[in-house]
Amino acid sequence: MTQELPVVLVIAGLDPSGGAGIQADIQTLSALNCHCTPVISTHTVQDSQKLHKAYPVASEVIDNQLRTLEADFHFSAIKLGALGSSANATVVAQCIQRIAAVNPSIPVILDPVLKASSGAALANESLQQSLLNDIIPHCTLITPNEPELYELTGEISVQAATMTLVQRGASILITGGHNRDVDNNTLDNRLIIGINQPGEPQSWTIQTIEGEFRGTGCTFTSAIAGYLAKGSSISQAIEKAQYFVSSALESAYTLRSSQRVPLRIT
Repeated sequence: MTQELPVVLVIAGLDPSGGAGIQADIQTLSALNCHCTPVISTHTVQDSQKLHKAYPVASEVIDNQLRTLEADFHFSAIKLGALGSSANATVVAQCIQRIAAVNPSIPVILDPVLKASSGAALANESLQQSLLNDIIPHCTLITPNEPELYELTGEISVQAATMTLVQRGASILITGGHNRDVDNNTLDNRLIIGINQPGEPQSWTIQTIEGEFRGTGCTFTSAIAGYLAKGSSISQAIEKAQYFVSSALESAYTLRSSQRVPLRIT
């Protein structure tokens, strides 16, 4: 018996240490009974401790892969991670427009990965501008933390930065990993609704789990994409994804660097 699974197109970078990036996306979506079609946008030289170098994949290769996949699959969601270059962002934006012409309601989720967890850059100014002008206007939801919010927009306040982004149409989930309440061991995730999206602003207070983890952002965003692909609303998908990430962190295993990797299973 053939079982039809929601198909999620993922365009993201490769972490050869296996902790984050497109491997985290594949594991998460598989755990949620979605089929992931992964397109690698950036190759990295990375171990379990830090990012050493990043090499964007040629935009012509990505364009060819995307057009081939479009002809073969019906996508239920699109998840974007590190895109590598402004040229890559351009072909990805064109792909989204082609898919949306056939399926106008397809959810597009962007995790604007500007830096690795070690602090090394994964996006230059040209790519940041492409994200702002070419990608975000086609997104349903973007998931920056506060440093990414400021860096992406060039603003110095949360209010100004979110206004810059919501005016482009996407909803914003400001993730709270960089602003934890250390006294109460909690963080807040805040949803601001974009001008082109339905729903109401919302926030969630999440109990944190002790330790340093790899790939939590990739896991969270892919889980949101998976739940949206299966028909959840944005707020429902966020709530379910938060639970998925918390469970994955509770079962995390340790790498040689002492960082822990979420165990992405259900």
